[in-house]
Amino acid sequence: MSMGFQAFIKGTSFDVLNAMSYNFIADIGNISGSGSKTYSLPGFNLSAALMNTFSSVGVDARSYNISVSGQTVSWNVSNACKMMVTATPSAGAGSSLYFGFTLYDYLTNPPTFKIAPDFTPYNLVQVIDLTPAYNQVLQTNIPASVPMVAFHRATNNSFDHVWWTEGTQNGYWAFTFRGNTGLNAMQPCRIYLFAKILVNAPNWGFFLYRNGSIVWHNNCLPLKMNILNGGTITGGGPLAVTNSVTGCLFQQSDPAFPGIGTQWFECASAGRDSNGIYSATSNDRYAQNQVSGSVRPPTWVAGTIGYIDTTYYDQYYIQSLGY
Repeated sequence: MSMGFQAFIKGTSFDVLNAMSYNFIADIGNISGSGSKTYSLPGFNLSAALMNTFSSVGVDARSYNISVSGQTVSWNVSNACKMMVTATPSAGAGSSLYFGFTLYDYLTNPPTFKIAPDFTPYNLVQVIDLTPAYNQVLQTNIPASVPMVAFHRATNNSFDHVWWTEGTQNGYWAFTFRGNTGLNAMQPCRIYLFAKILVNAPNWGFFLYRNGSIVWHNNCLPLKMNILNGGTITGGGPLAVTNSVTGCLFQQSDPAFPGIGTQWFECASAGRDSNGIYSATSNDRYAQNQVSGSVRPPTWVAGTIGYIDTTYYDQYYIQSLGY
């Protein structure tokens, strides 16, 4: 039984505050080269992680560095990738550093922060089920001006073999799905979209304001995201992954002919493995071809991708989003 303050998604017995352990995502952005970004989130400690990093295989090691000093995140990366910034309250209950309603679970050490911060975190805003066609363009309902991150997983007993390129259409984020490679067709999948906006505010309930604007309400399902450092992970519930081409590999046929052999490409994928276990992987082969050249082609693999456990999102997205 949950103790203290409770807030239920409208029409359910799901306590959105006490049922999940959130890592409030303050920002997910595209970065490249060297740079920094300063935030204004008083009362919060910031941490940062990288996604969609790459390294060459057996050729040149690529470096990826990210650091946090106070409210400033700095980076120096070898290629364009994504960063995730997480905000954790630094002040205890009653501190003047934090603005808003605070709730802590004192059964944990240190106490766990259990209420939304005084900024809008990434929340679930759309769920889409489809079997994508090759080169299909899917327009979302998220304005292109709003930061967004999406995850996908198969809805049948396989991996989904899905990836897309992000763009815009009619002022909204849109996805263009991959083409036909002749290997591992895309499967029925569910796409989860999270953004820094609020949808389906209840007529009554718990609302958190900052400077007269709502930054959170109790129909929100915030993003709880983890980082997978390559390879495959399994879970007790469905897992979904961020969108990424994760590898280009090459197997030489004859040492005397360095440019002749088999080349294949991999992507992030999620669903069920051959044993029927929920899994997420960065090693899903979706394309393969024979290469016949004089020079060995370049090879590279992904370092990190993002993933989520979708159990609560699957169970409550209809009520949360008002579908």
